[in-house]
Amino acid sequence: MKFGSVKMESKKNAIGKLRKTQLITTFAPGAIADMPDYSVIMAATDYWNGKSPRLYEPNLQRLLGIKYFKEPYATDTDNPKGNPDIPAFRFPRTHFCPKCGKLKDYKQFGDKKGRKCSCGTELVPSRFVCACINGHLEDFPYKWWVHYGNYSTCPDADKWDKLKINFNNSTGGLSSIVIECTSCGKKRSMEGCMSKEALKGYRCRGCRPWIGSGKEAYDPEKCVAQMRTLQRGAANVYFSVTQSALTIPPWSKKIQSNIEDKWEELKGFWDVCGHNEDSFSQAIGILLKSQLEIGKYSIDDYVRAFKKRLNLEGDKEELYTEKMLYEDEYKALCSGYIPDEDEIEPEQFVAEETEVPAMLDGYISSVILVKRLREVMAVKGFRRITPEKPSPDDDRSIGANRREFQPLWKTPNEWLPAIQMLGEGVFIRFDEDRLERWETKNAQRYKVMEDRLDKCNSNIGNGKMSPRYVLLHTFAHLLIRQLTLDCGYSGAALKERIYSTYPDSTEKMAGVLIYTSSSDSDGSLGGLVRQGEAELLGETICNMLQEASWCSSDPLCGDSMAQGYESLNYAACHACTLLPETSCESRNCLLDRVSVVGKYDNYNLGYFGSFMEENDG
Repeated sequence: MKFGSVKMESKKNAIGKLRKTQLITTFAPGAIADMPDYSVIMAATDYWNGKSPRLYEPNLQRLLGIKYFKEPYATDTDNPKGNPDIPAFRFPRTHFCPKCGKLKDYKQFGDKKGRKCSCGTELVPSRFVCACINGHLEDFPYKWWVHYGNYSTCPDADKWDKLKINFNNSTGGLSSIVIECTSCGKKRSMEGCMSKEALKGYRCRGCRPWIGSGKEAYDPEKCVAQMRTLQRGAANVYFSVTQSALTIPPWSKKIQSNIEDKWEELKGFWDVCGHNEDSFSQAIGILLKSQLEIGKYSIDDYVRAFKKRLNLEGDKEELYTEKMLYEDEYKALCSGYIPDEDEIEPEQFVAEETEVPAMLDGYISSVILVKRLREVMAVKGFRRITPEKPSPDDDRSIGANRREFQPLWKTPNEWLPAIQMLGEGVFIRFDEDRLERWETKNAQRYKVMEDRLDKCNSNIGNGKMSPRYVLLHTFAHLLIRQLTLDCGYSGAALKERIYSTYPDSTEKMAGVLIYTSSSDSDGSLGGLVRQGEAELLGETICNMLQEASWCSSDPLCGDSMAQGYESLNYAACHACTLLPETSCESRNCLLDRVSVVGKYDNYNLGYFGSFMEENDG
């Protein structure tokens, strides 16, 4: 496994290690992490080591509007000296002494390292913090809490070091935690502090501790959102907002990565040469020989690669959307790609068509074995309390520009943190004619699900919601569950990528990519690709359909029209369809097992209904 090292912003030595993938997802900038000796918040990207390796993925760069990505150092390989490159700040600042009960800022205990009380006892960071739906975060206002927001009777209202925490072990729960002001004698337990209205009257100050301290740490945009009490290690303290893309031809060639590394320099040569190809070839010859591995590629190779990248640069005036990204990937997967035998460098995308299982002919139009793929995942921001973007109609989201998510930086820059993952997969393309007939017949069944999705103002499904999407998404879930039995992968090791026609698009898509990828190795060993061969895939899908025809929770599950988050699932539960959320692109929503296999009394509801009816019994 590859780890990135974490340091305190004011210190040189590492205080802990985190996996590289965690630094993009769970513990990206703005997240709280418990290190062996400290509780910290990961610092904004402004504080990252400037020498962090760069990554390139042109389509994802276009989508996010940036020039490149930065990957956290892997301590044992990229950073052999072990110099920590991921900074962090102490958070929460409020600590208490479990022996004498003092409750205050860690710097007020008198210990230079802020780790021990004056009585010699190790300090413990506060269990509670508070946050708002706009992504702001701060220490729990213990002083405000114990005084019920009224300091008029407290003689030391301007001092924050007069608090004490007591634990009543006889009662248990939050009522056993009692906060006391030693100045005025007021006491209040923490009972009720987790309710939505517990901090009503306590105004959000726009605090951003991941940016640092002082005035710069406070959001210049006014925020009037309601603060909520959260436990420091709770899952809803941090939800990363990520975006990923597959590297597809022509960007999957090694030469294109070399072009990206020297893009600004090469583009400068191009401008100086007046956009003349012959002059450009001559002018950059010296640069290529000295810096761009000319022994492996010719100058003509680089000129052709540069022109392809230049054409992409010219398309920047056109807004590149997620829909366009998925459509480009879908075309690449459908077409397949086998490198030339004399290819100098290994390709990052290799896809070869194979036979469709005979028994599934008419249901599946093609199967593509993706023998090698590269996925780049970038984090672009985060949310708190809820993974959904704040609703414009929600009073709690007023202010702070009604941001869709909280950015990772103090000052906008031209890059985002990202990781690259290598792996393999199987792409299955459904028969478009049969799918359209099924979709027309069952459109009304999914109108309720679509209405529910609209009402909850969710980004689940990324705008692809349709009966087609529900079918493809459910099929992917069922197939992953079956593959875990047939080829030994865990459910969390496999992921899905759903290619479904967007409601407002003329580009027809009907495909599912099941893949595995990892940042900790150079890919996988071909086990998943082998399962895509006709004989094995046919057996796997037949077994999958048989398993999906019943659930241990039937008939309740099979007849259900409202399960899961916001009732966005029909016949889908943990016993039959749901996956680890890291494997699902839509948070285990928009699923219906009936869309795949139908029901015992109506096979027409399922895309494979005819197949099930023919093989019934």
